[in-house]
Amino acid sequence: MSRFPSMPALLGAVFLTLSTGGAAAAKADPKPDASTTKAARGEKGEKGEKGNAKASKATASTEKAAAKADPPPASSSPMAELKRSNEKLDKILQKNRPNWSPEAELQRSEVRKLVGSFLDYGELARRALAKHWDGITGKQREDFVETLRELVERSYLKQVHGNANYNIKYDKETKQDSEATVTGVLNTMSRGKKVKIALEYKMLWKGEHWVVYDVVTDEQSMLENYRAEFNKIINKEGFDALMKRMKRKLDEKEE
Repeated sequence: MSRFPSMPALLGAVFLTLSTGGAAAAKADPKPDASTTKAARGEKGEKGEKGNAKASKATASTEKAAAKADPPPASSSPMAELKRSNEKLDKILQKNRPNWSPEAELQRSEVRKLVGSFLDYGELARRALAKHWDGITGKQREDFVETLRELVERSYLKQVHGNANYNIKYDKETKQDSEATVTGVLNTMSRGKKVKIALEYKMLWKGEHWVVYDVVTDEQSMLENYRAEFNKIINKEGFDALMKRMKRKLDEKEE
């Protein structure tokens, strides 16, 4: 079992925690509030929830836009790309360098580059904002994507230096047009006990390779958690308030 966390495992564990009690509440109650989850997914809620119908149309429109790309070659394999990416990450992290050293900073830079080619921050950001994406300017979109990227990077790089033990067994891949789903199981240790976590990678064919825009761990979607959190803040305080929270999070000193 590798001494370093695999990239998909890290991505699946990242949550921003911008709203009060966000991450703590998620850990205490792994199932989000039903109405929030339905609004985040754009599903139909109870009778009288008129807003959810609009959210459903907006989310569907946002996600359909991603499918307007050239279809992938029949021989392409999203599962194979996942495996190759993990192998590259393991190679980069073969040596556990001191966190303060110049070598460690070079290592982090290589990891950022690798994950940046693998995780589509723009796609994640667009889908996470859903109906709010069309209501912001191009400059705001760029700022949002970059800030989200920095937050996610800082979170998984911190975990990389935790030297956790992970091992992933891939199960199967399902492709439909330019979208794909790869399932697997994450094997790790927690408090001296073996733990198995169901994983599901949502992928998209872009350019000449498959990229990830969502990781689902034990039915908890990274994308849907972001979407619910962002939607709640924007509806209550506006997009500018969301950006302020995200930038404050970046300014926080790491423990």
